[in-house]
Amino acid sequence: MISKFYASTLAEFYGALNDVKEDFKDNGKELRFWFRGHGHNYYNLIPTLYRGQFFQKNGNNTYTQMNLKEDYRYQHFKARAFHYVDSNPVYKSEWQEIYQHHFGHTRLMDWTESARTALSFALEPFIDTRANKELEYKRYHCTPCVWVLNPYELNKKVYGYMGEKLPTDIKKSRTMCRSWKDWLPICEEIKNHREIYFDGNKSDLEIKGVISLCALEDYRKSFGEGFKRAVYTFEFNPFYYLALRIYSDAVPYSIETYDQEILPPMALLHPYHSNRIRTQRGAFTMFPNYFLEEGVEKKCKNRNRDIRNMEEQDYISGCLKVIYIINPHEIARELMLSGERRSELYPDIQTYADMIETQKYYC
Repeated sequence: MISKFYASTLAEFYGALNDVKEDFKDNGKELRFWFRGHGHNYYNLIPTLYRGQFFQKNGNNTYTQMNLKEDYRYQHFKARAFHYVDSNPVYKSEWQEIYQHHFGHTRLMDWTESARTALSFALEPFIDTRANKELEYKRYHCTPCVWVLNPYELNKKVYGYMGEKLPTDIKKSRTMCRSWKDWLPICEEIKNHREIYFDGNKSDLEIKGVISLCALEDYRKSFGEGFKRAVYTFEFNPFYYLALRIYSDAVPYSIETYDQEILPPMALLHPYHSNRIRTQRGAFTMFPNYFLEEGVEKKCKNRNRDIRNMEEQDYISGCLKVIYIINPHEIARELMLSGERRSELYPDIQTYADMIETQKYYC
């Protein structure tokens, strides 16, 4: 079960964060958290590319319609937006990050390292004080919440799944592609040596467990033609390798039964490729390329429950908490009185102009 907390004032929200910290505490150690604000508490934790979408795949179980949707978006966005990017993104995962932060559809889901930023997103219809019918409707119907994620614990679950549960999936599956079957010795190595490939030194608590795919792409590139040998002699971290293949390369992962315990999304860091991402202190979870077999897809549609949703995955439920915002008008007013503005979320010239002309407090 996912623990739930409640707040009706800004002070209660920060108090709830302290309760979340105590609920998460691991042997007295302070842990870092990521946050995600929703304007509606019924909004599921699933990327936009998957929301209401189910895909077909080829006969070799190696490529799906999801891969095609990603490929088209990557090609067109890179071609049309390249001159707008101040930094120099190289890899597909980096372009997906930028696309995601500009409301594109990807397998990524946005989080932030700032609880205040997440709360502002949850209360955005009140922070955005422009007068229009859409915002008025959202203010009236807003049922906000802030999700809290322990990224280290999430990736520890991913690592554990790769070592212990993935081999069973591979051996039992009728629909996994050949690539997965070649990974069995890698899974065995991961299972036996978590202290080497994941946990490392205890003093690295603040940074361990959460990885950057674009940095791993650089590692992969630096090995050149010797990369495959480095993987199977474990010169290259096997956890990194599976992360690249599953999350970056998007090798299809087949879900064959409705009650299957599935491979979870992974917590990832990316370089800040825009002022917006840097200001929002953006971080991400990336989902595998889930493919639902026909019977599972049918049950998801009939039961109105998508088992790909992050909060529906019992295996990682202990990594998540949620804070429900009971009195959004009041908390938004207190947040703005303390200095929060929409320009903190979307730092551009138009936002500053709108803020000057329309600033007011809803209460």
